[in-house]
Amino acid sequence: MFQRIQTLYMLIAVLIAATFYYVLPHEIYKFEYIYYWGMVGIAALLFINIFLYSNRPVQMFLNNLIIFALILLTGLRIYEAVTSGGTPFSKKDVIWLIPVLSIVFVKLANKAIKRDESLVKSVDRIR
Repeated sequence: MFQRIQTLYMLIAVLIAATFYYVLPHEIYKFEYIYYWGMVGIAALLFINIFLYSNRPVQMFLNNLIIFALILLTGLRIYEAVTSGGTPFSKKDVIWLIPVLSIVFVKLANKAIKRDESLVKSVDRIR
């Protein structure tokens, strides 16, 4: 389980998602609770997904669901930045790279899961 590279990628994504709340400046954003609970839910799904190593199709489905949720959170932040009337993104908004980094690591995990799935199918074909 822990010797697979996709597990490492998902664990890194969990750690990145879990740090989001600690670097989020409080009472600045309109949708602060949505961001918080969204990232907590994503981190929990990723953590659960690590232990679903025996069911690779379910892992890929959950990873795609997580990527979709991360894109929604990022889109919500972009909407909030555009409608706020001020400068859309400032230096303090570097924390919004955290969901993007999570997307990258989840996508890498998906790629490794697909590689594992194709390897298992090729071995099954030989038997």
